[in-house]
Amino acid sequence: MTETHSKYDLATNPLTIFWLIKTTPEWLALPPHGDNGRFAWGRTVLNPILARYPGARMGFYDSEAFTADCTDVMVWTVTSLEHYNGLVNELRETEFWSHYFTVEKIIPAIENEYAKHYKTEVFGQTQ
Repeated sequence: MTETHSKYDLATNPLTIFWLIKTTPEWLALPPHGDNGRFAWGRTVLNPILARYPGARMGFYDSEAFTADCTDVMVWTVTSLEHYNGLVNELRETEFWSHYFTVEKIIPAIENEYAKHYKTEVFGQTQ
C-alpha cells in the first residue's frame, strides 16, 4: 500500500493549537458596541489579519464561567505554519497581545495522533 500523503502534511491533517487567554481590564473597559467598542475592534483590526492568513482559522470559546485559568480559549486550525506564524507576528503588533489579552498558555496538538501512529482505530468512535 502506497501512502499518498504524510500524516504530518498539514493540508490533509491540520495542526490544532489551543490558546488559553485572559481578558485584561483594558478590554473590559471598552464598551461592547459602538465605534470604539470591542466588536468594532474585532471588525477593524482582528478580522483583516485573519483574512490575510486563511491557513490558520480561529474558533473562539468563552470559558470564564467555568475556570479561573483563562477567560477564553482560541482554537486555531492550522494548515500552513507560514500563515500561523504571520498572524501571530501581526497580532503581537496590535493591542491584542498583552494589552487587551494575555496569552496564558499555548498548546499545540495533533488530533488522534495515537491512532495514526499505531495504525489503529480511534477510541470512542464506532465504525
